[in-house]
Amino acid sequence: MPWLQNPIKLKDGLSHVMVDDRFAQVAPLEELGQLNWFGVWFKETPPEGALLHPDEEAAFAELERALVEMAERHANGWAVFCLRVLSYGIAEFYFYSRDAATLADVVDELRTAHPGYRIEHQSKPDESWAAYRKFLLAAK
Repeated sequence: MPWLQNPIKLKDGLSHVMVDDRFAQVAPLEELGQLNWFGVWFKETPPEGALLHPDEEAAFAELERALVEMAERHANGWAVFCLRVLSYGIAEFYFYSRDAATLADVVDELRTAHPGYRIEHQSKPDESWAAYRKFLLAAK
């Protein structure tokens, strides 16, 4: 995937954004108008100046891989992972899907597979892909 990556300054501090720019010219996708946000809070406090504790990098990479695989399986082709924001102590993953129910069961499966992490999920309509476009501009 052609991901754009950049550190960005948000109101609560420095973050790192990754945006899949394959959708830059075609968004919004009419069939995928539901924004799904997954928040994952890290177990370890990152050292000053870092977003993620070095001891947690491998576990985080596995959790991210599992989230994407679970979302693909649950969505059955009706969702795309297009954005990740890494901030101090939290990773936020954004998927667009066809409706709220498409990815609703992923959070429970992810919590079971990765106990000890605080994992939250919210879904809301975003037919214009405003969240994606906001971070796409910030990543360029």
